[in-house]
Amino acid sequence: MATRMKIAILDDYQNVATSLADWGSLVAEVVVFTEPFADADEVVRSLAGFDVLVAMRERTRFPA
Repeated sequence: MATRMKIAILDDYQNVATSLADWGSLVAEVVVFTEPFADADEVVRSLAGFDVLVAMRERTRFPA
């Protein structure tokens, strides 16, 4: 049995990402974030545990 990945799609404010690719063909849980995060702490808390991050736009900052 394959390990189930967790994929986060970030900044999809138009909510179109799931229609742009065949996400269902992956052995994965796909979570779409449509709203921007309040701050860096919220980014860390919200994205902990994801294996893959898909950056749709430049809204979410990843400072060093």
